[in-house]
Amino acid sequence: MNTSWKLNSSAVIALLVLSVLSSCMNRHDKHNQASDHAHHSETAYICPMKCEGEKTYDKPGQCPVCNMTLEPLENESLVQTISPNKQVLSRQATVNLQAGGNGKALKAQGVIDIDQSRNQSVAARFDGRIEKLYVKFSGQFVKQGDKIMDIYSPAFRTMQEEHLFIIKSGSGNSLIEKSREKLRLLGITEIQISELENTGEIDLTVSVFSPTGGYVFFKTQSQSESTPEKSTPAMNSMSMQQNSSSDNVLTSSASQIREGMYVNEGQALFSVNDLQQVWALVSISGEQLSQIHENQSLEIVSESNPAKVMNGKVLLTEQIFEEAGQRFARVRILLPNPDNSLKINSLVTTQFSISDKNKLQVPASAVYKTGLNAYVWVKTDSTKTGTGIFQLRKIIAGATKNGMTLIISGLSPDEEIATEAGLMTDSETFLNAN
Repeated sequence: MNTSWKLNSSAVIALLVLSVLSSCMNRHDKHNQASDHAHHSETAYICPMKCEGEKTYDKPGQCPVCNMTLEPLENESLVQTISPNKQVLSRQATVNLQAGGNGKALKAQGVIDIDQSRNQSVAARFDGRIEKLYVKFSGQFVKQGDKIMDIYSPAFRTMQEEHLFIIKSGSGNSLIEKSREKLRLLGITEIQISELENTGEIDLTVSVFSPTGGYVFFKTQSQSESTPEKSTPAMNSMSMQQNSSSDNVLTSSASQIREGMYVNEGQALFSVNDLQQVWALVSISGEQLSQIHENQSLEIVSESNPAKVMNGKVLLTEQIFEEAGQRFARVRILLPNPDNSLKINSLVTTQFSISDKNKLQVPASAVYKTGLNAYVWVKTDSTKTGTGIFQLRKIIAGATKNGMTLIISGLSPDEEIATEAGLMTDSETFLNAN
């Protein structure tokens, strides 16, 4: 009996102890669950791949799009977090890319030449002989309408005789008007036509007048005339026409126009240029041609006024030509000359600021080099809190000079990269890099 009572008492005590222990464990589990729930409710989670943009979740888990483990958004406040797609979140400073160039200047020499696009060429409409020259020298200044020369032309005399015959024969007004129009097209003025019809006297010579004010050039000053001259309308008693053939211009310029010389129909007689704008023809080495581009600004000094530094603009780079066994490229520079201080054929010295606009420079610390490979961290975006999102990119880097590294390829001028690439790089990243 006593033994039975003792066994029952032991069982009761054991049950009481188990009940107390179970109650304590339940209270501890409930406290942990409540703590975890509170922690989860205060922390937001986001996909490291940003598959759904900035969408967040209130509890951990996996991204429904890429099945990657969601990461706490509070990790964004850390210096960096590396994700499997080689992206980094960082508050590190960035640098904007700069155009390449080391500030060197290229000096070259050349000569002042006529801006042939401003030439107004005067050509003969008739075969004939120069009877008299009123302008004796090439480069002489004339005003618009000044007489340049008189030419005797049998063809011009024949046309006058035909016109008088049509009038005397009593032909209809339409035929007479057609004859007048023919004379007008050949440059005969209305005053000369009226004088011919009223007096019946035939002029033995036809006069040539200047189409504009400027300097008369009987000979082409540059043998590299490669731009067309302005065409001019019929002028006074002799028509002024553009000579589109450079061969004719060079032929007529082989010798100075003089009295007694015979001219052919279409032959260029002279050009008039106001010289308010001139060219500077500068020769540079063919290897340096890639560093010169059209509309590039430069400084230029003329021997006629060495104290004055002028600003010019590259008009074009001509074809490479060979001179004295070397390869040169001729650069044509446009210069204003309102006071005519720049003299034709005077020497000039130019200074180009050379840089390669196709290459970029970055601080040397922004490039991480591993053997033959080089990498940078390119900023692709920013988070809502202002943290930068950077992505690893392989580039081709050139030489480093004065703390700057030249970028051969792999970056664009509008991109932004991290200043310190080494601080954002670990071995795991490069093991996964392409």
